[in-house]
Amino acid sequence: MPNRVLAATATVAAALALTVTTSGSAQASIVSGYRGCVTTGASGGYDYSNYHGPDAKVAIKFNLSDTASDGHHVRIRFISKNVNGTIKYWAWRSNLDGAHTTKYWSTTAADSSGLFDIGVQVARFKGNTVLNACADW
Repeated sequence: MPNRVLAATATVAAALALTVTTSGSAQASIVSGYRGCVTTGASGGYDYSNYHGPDAKVAIKFNLSDTASDGHHVRIRFISKNVNGTIKYWAWRSNLDGAHTTKYWSTTAADSSGLFDIGVQVARFKGNTVLNACADW
């Protein structure tokens, strides 16, 4: 009987060690990628890195192009979802330089409610009114 208890204890200990090792290495991996979209008169997106989970401080490199000679300006912003699935709309960044121009920005994003999903929204504006927009998650 004692050998069975010892064998069961060793099996449980090995399983726990494997679980701890596996979850630790998965959390340590860094994810990078691109989010972007195109709408009438505007295209943009961002490269991201260091997105390894909800507690990450994500590095973001935006690009935003005004693609139409229409007198309107274009904007881009980071969007995210928290633990409850609620979408957070971050501040807009604008390209006011006119048609066929591209602007670039670098920043970071972190949220105490977590970054459970990240995306981008690109829009063409007339004043402060959105004329059309797109998003990519």
